[in-house]
Amino acid sequence: MSLEILLSGATGTTSRTLIELVEADPHFRISGRASREIFFEPDVEADVIVDFSHPELLENTLSFAVRRHLPLIIGTTGIGPELETKILEAAEHIAICRAANFSLGVNLLERLVGQVASVLGEAFDVEISELHHRRKIDAPSGTALALGAAVARARGQDIEINAVFDRSQQRRKRHGGEIGHQALRGGDAAGEHTVFFLGDGERLELTHRATDRGVFARGALLAAQRIVGCRAGLVDFYDLVDRAAS
Repeated sequence: MSLEILLSGATGTTSRTLIELVEADPHFRISGRASREIFFEPDVEADVIVDFSHPELLENTLSFAVRRHLPLIIGTTGIGPELETKILEAAEHIAICRAANFSLGVNLLERLVGQVASVLGEAFDVEISELHHRRKIDAPSGTALALGAAVARARGQDIEINAVFDRSQQRRKRHGGEIGHQALRGGDAAGEHTVFFLGDGERLELTHRATDRGVFARGALLAAQRIVGCRAGLVDFYDLVDRAAS
């Protein structure tokens, strides 16, 4: 029996890859699609919703998911505070797995970054660099922001205070607590993230490179499988991966 998926943001790059994977795998079926032009039929049959769209469409998808009591996978980035609140409110009624990146390797990287940051502390400066294809709009990427947040949590910092995005506007020396972010855009790069831990006389670099956008779609499908049956609340993607492995 196949898993019935509603796909929100069906015309996007990751969604198109996900559609190709689903069409080649009898364990999945896309029973409805939503985009800027169309939305789901109100009575469509489904087990889960996967959203790789934009904030405006995600807001409608959240409401639909709550009305239908469907678990939701969110890969949309660039979400503002108001929509963040609505996601938390929706999670009181349905299971939601939200990740800036559904690559297994990136989620492991986030864990490793936190561990390294907790050991090295502010004795090592932290800079995060990300590279994506020329069509990507948001910068820094949601993954880079998540990596910065992981550093801040591990060091007991407030990311809103310590994040730095544009040094051209700052005519001063770097202070130790900063978490720098740089965004590069060009070509067809699927996604590359490096976290630099820069000390006196040494540096440590943790890097993840995606060479195929299929890794993001495959991770989202894994999450969609594993979130069905979960209780209402926010579900960490890494926990779903552990559940799949156990």
